[in-house]
Amino acid sequence: MTAHTLQIRFGRRCRALRRRRKFSQMDMVRLHGWELSHYQRIERGDLDVKLSTLGRLAEAFKVSLETLMRGV
Repeated sequence: MTAHTLQIRFGRRCRALRRRRKFSQMDMVRLHGWELSHYQRIERGDLDVKLSTLGRLAEAFKVSLETLMRGV
């Protein structure tokens, strides 16, 4: 599996968790201080996410890192 494939799968996972919490992308931006374009790049799989960002995303979705990465 390539790094880009992992990024795409991770982006899909983030989108699913965001929708499960009934958040829009703008909600994520407002509530957690990200730039909209940065968050959109995560969901599209265009960004290689840093470990610190993984932690912030898990916190935003109120899940563990293990749950965040499940299925990726």
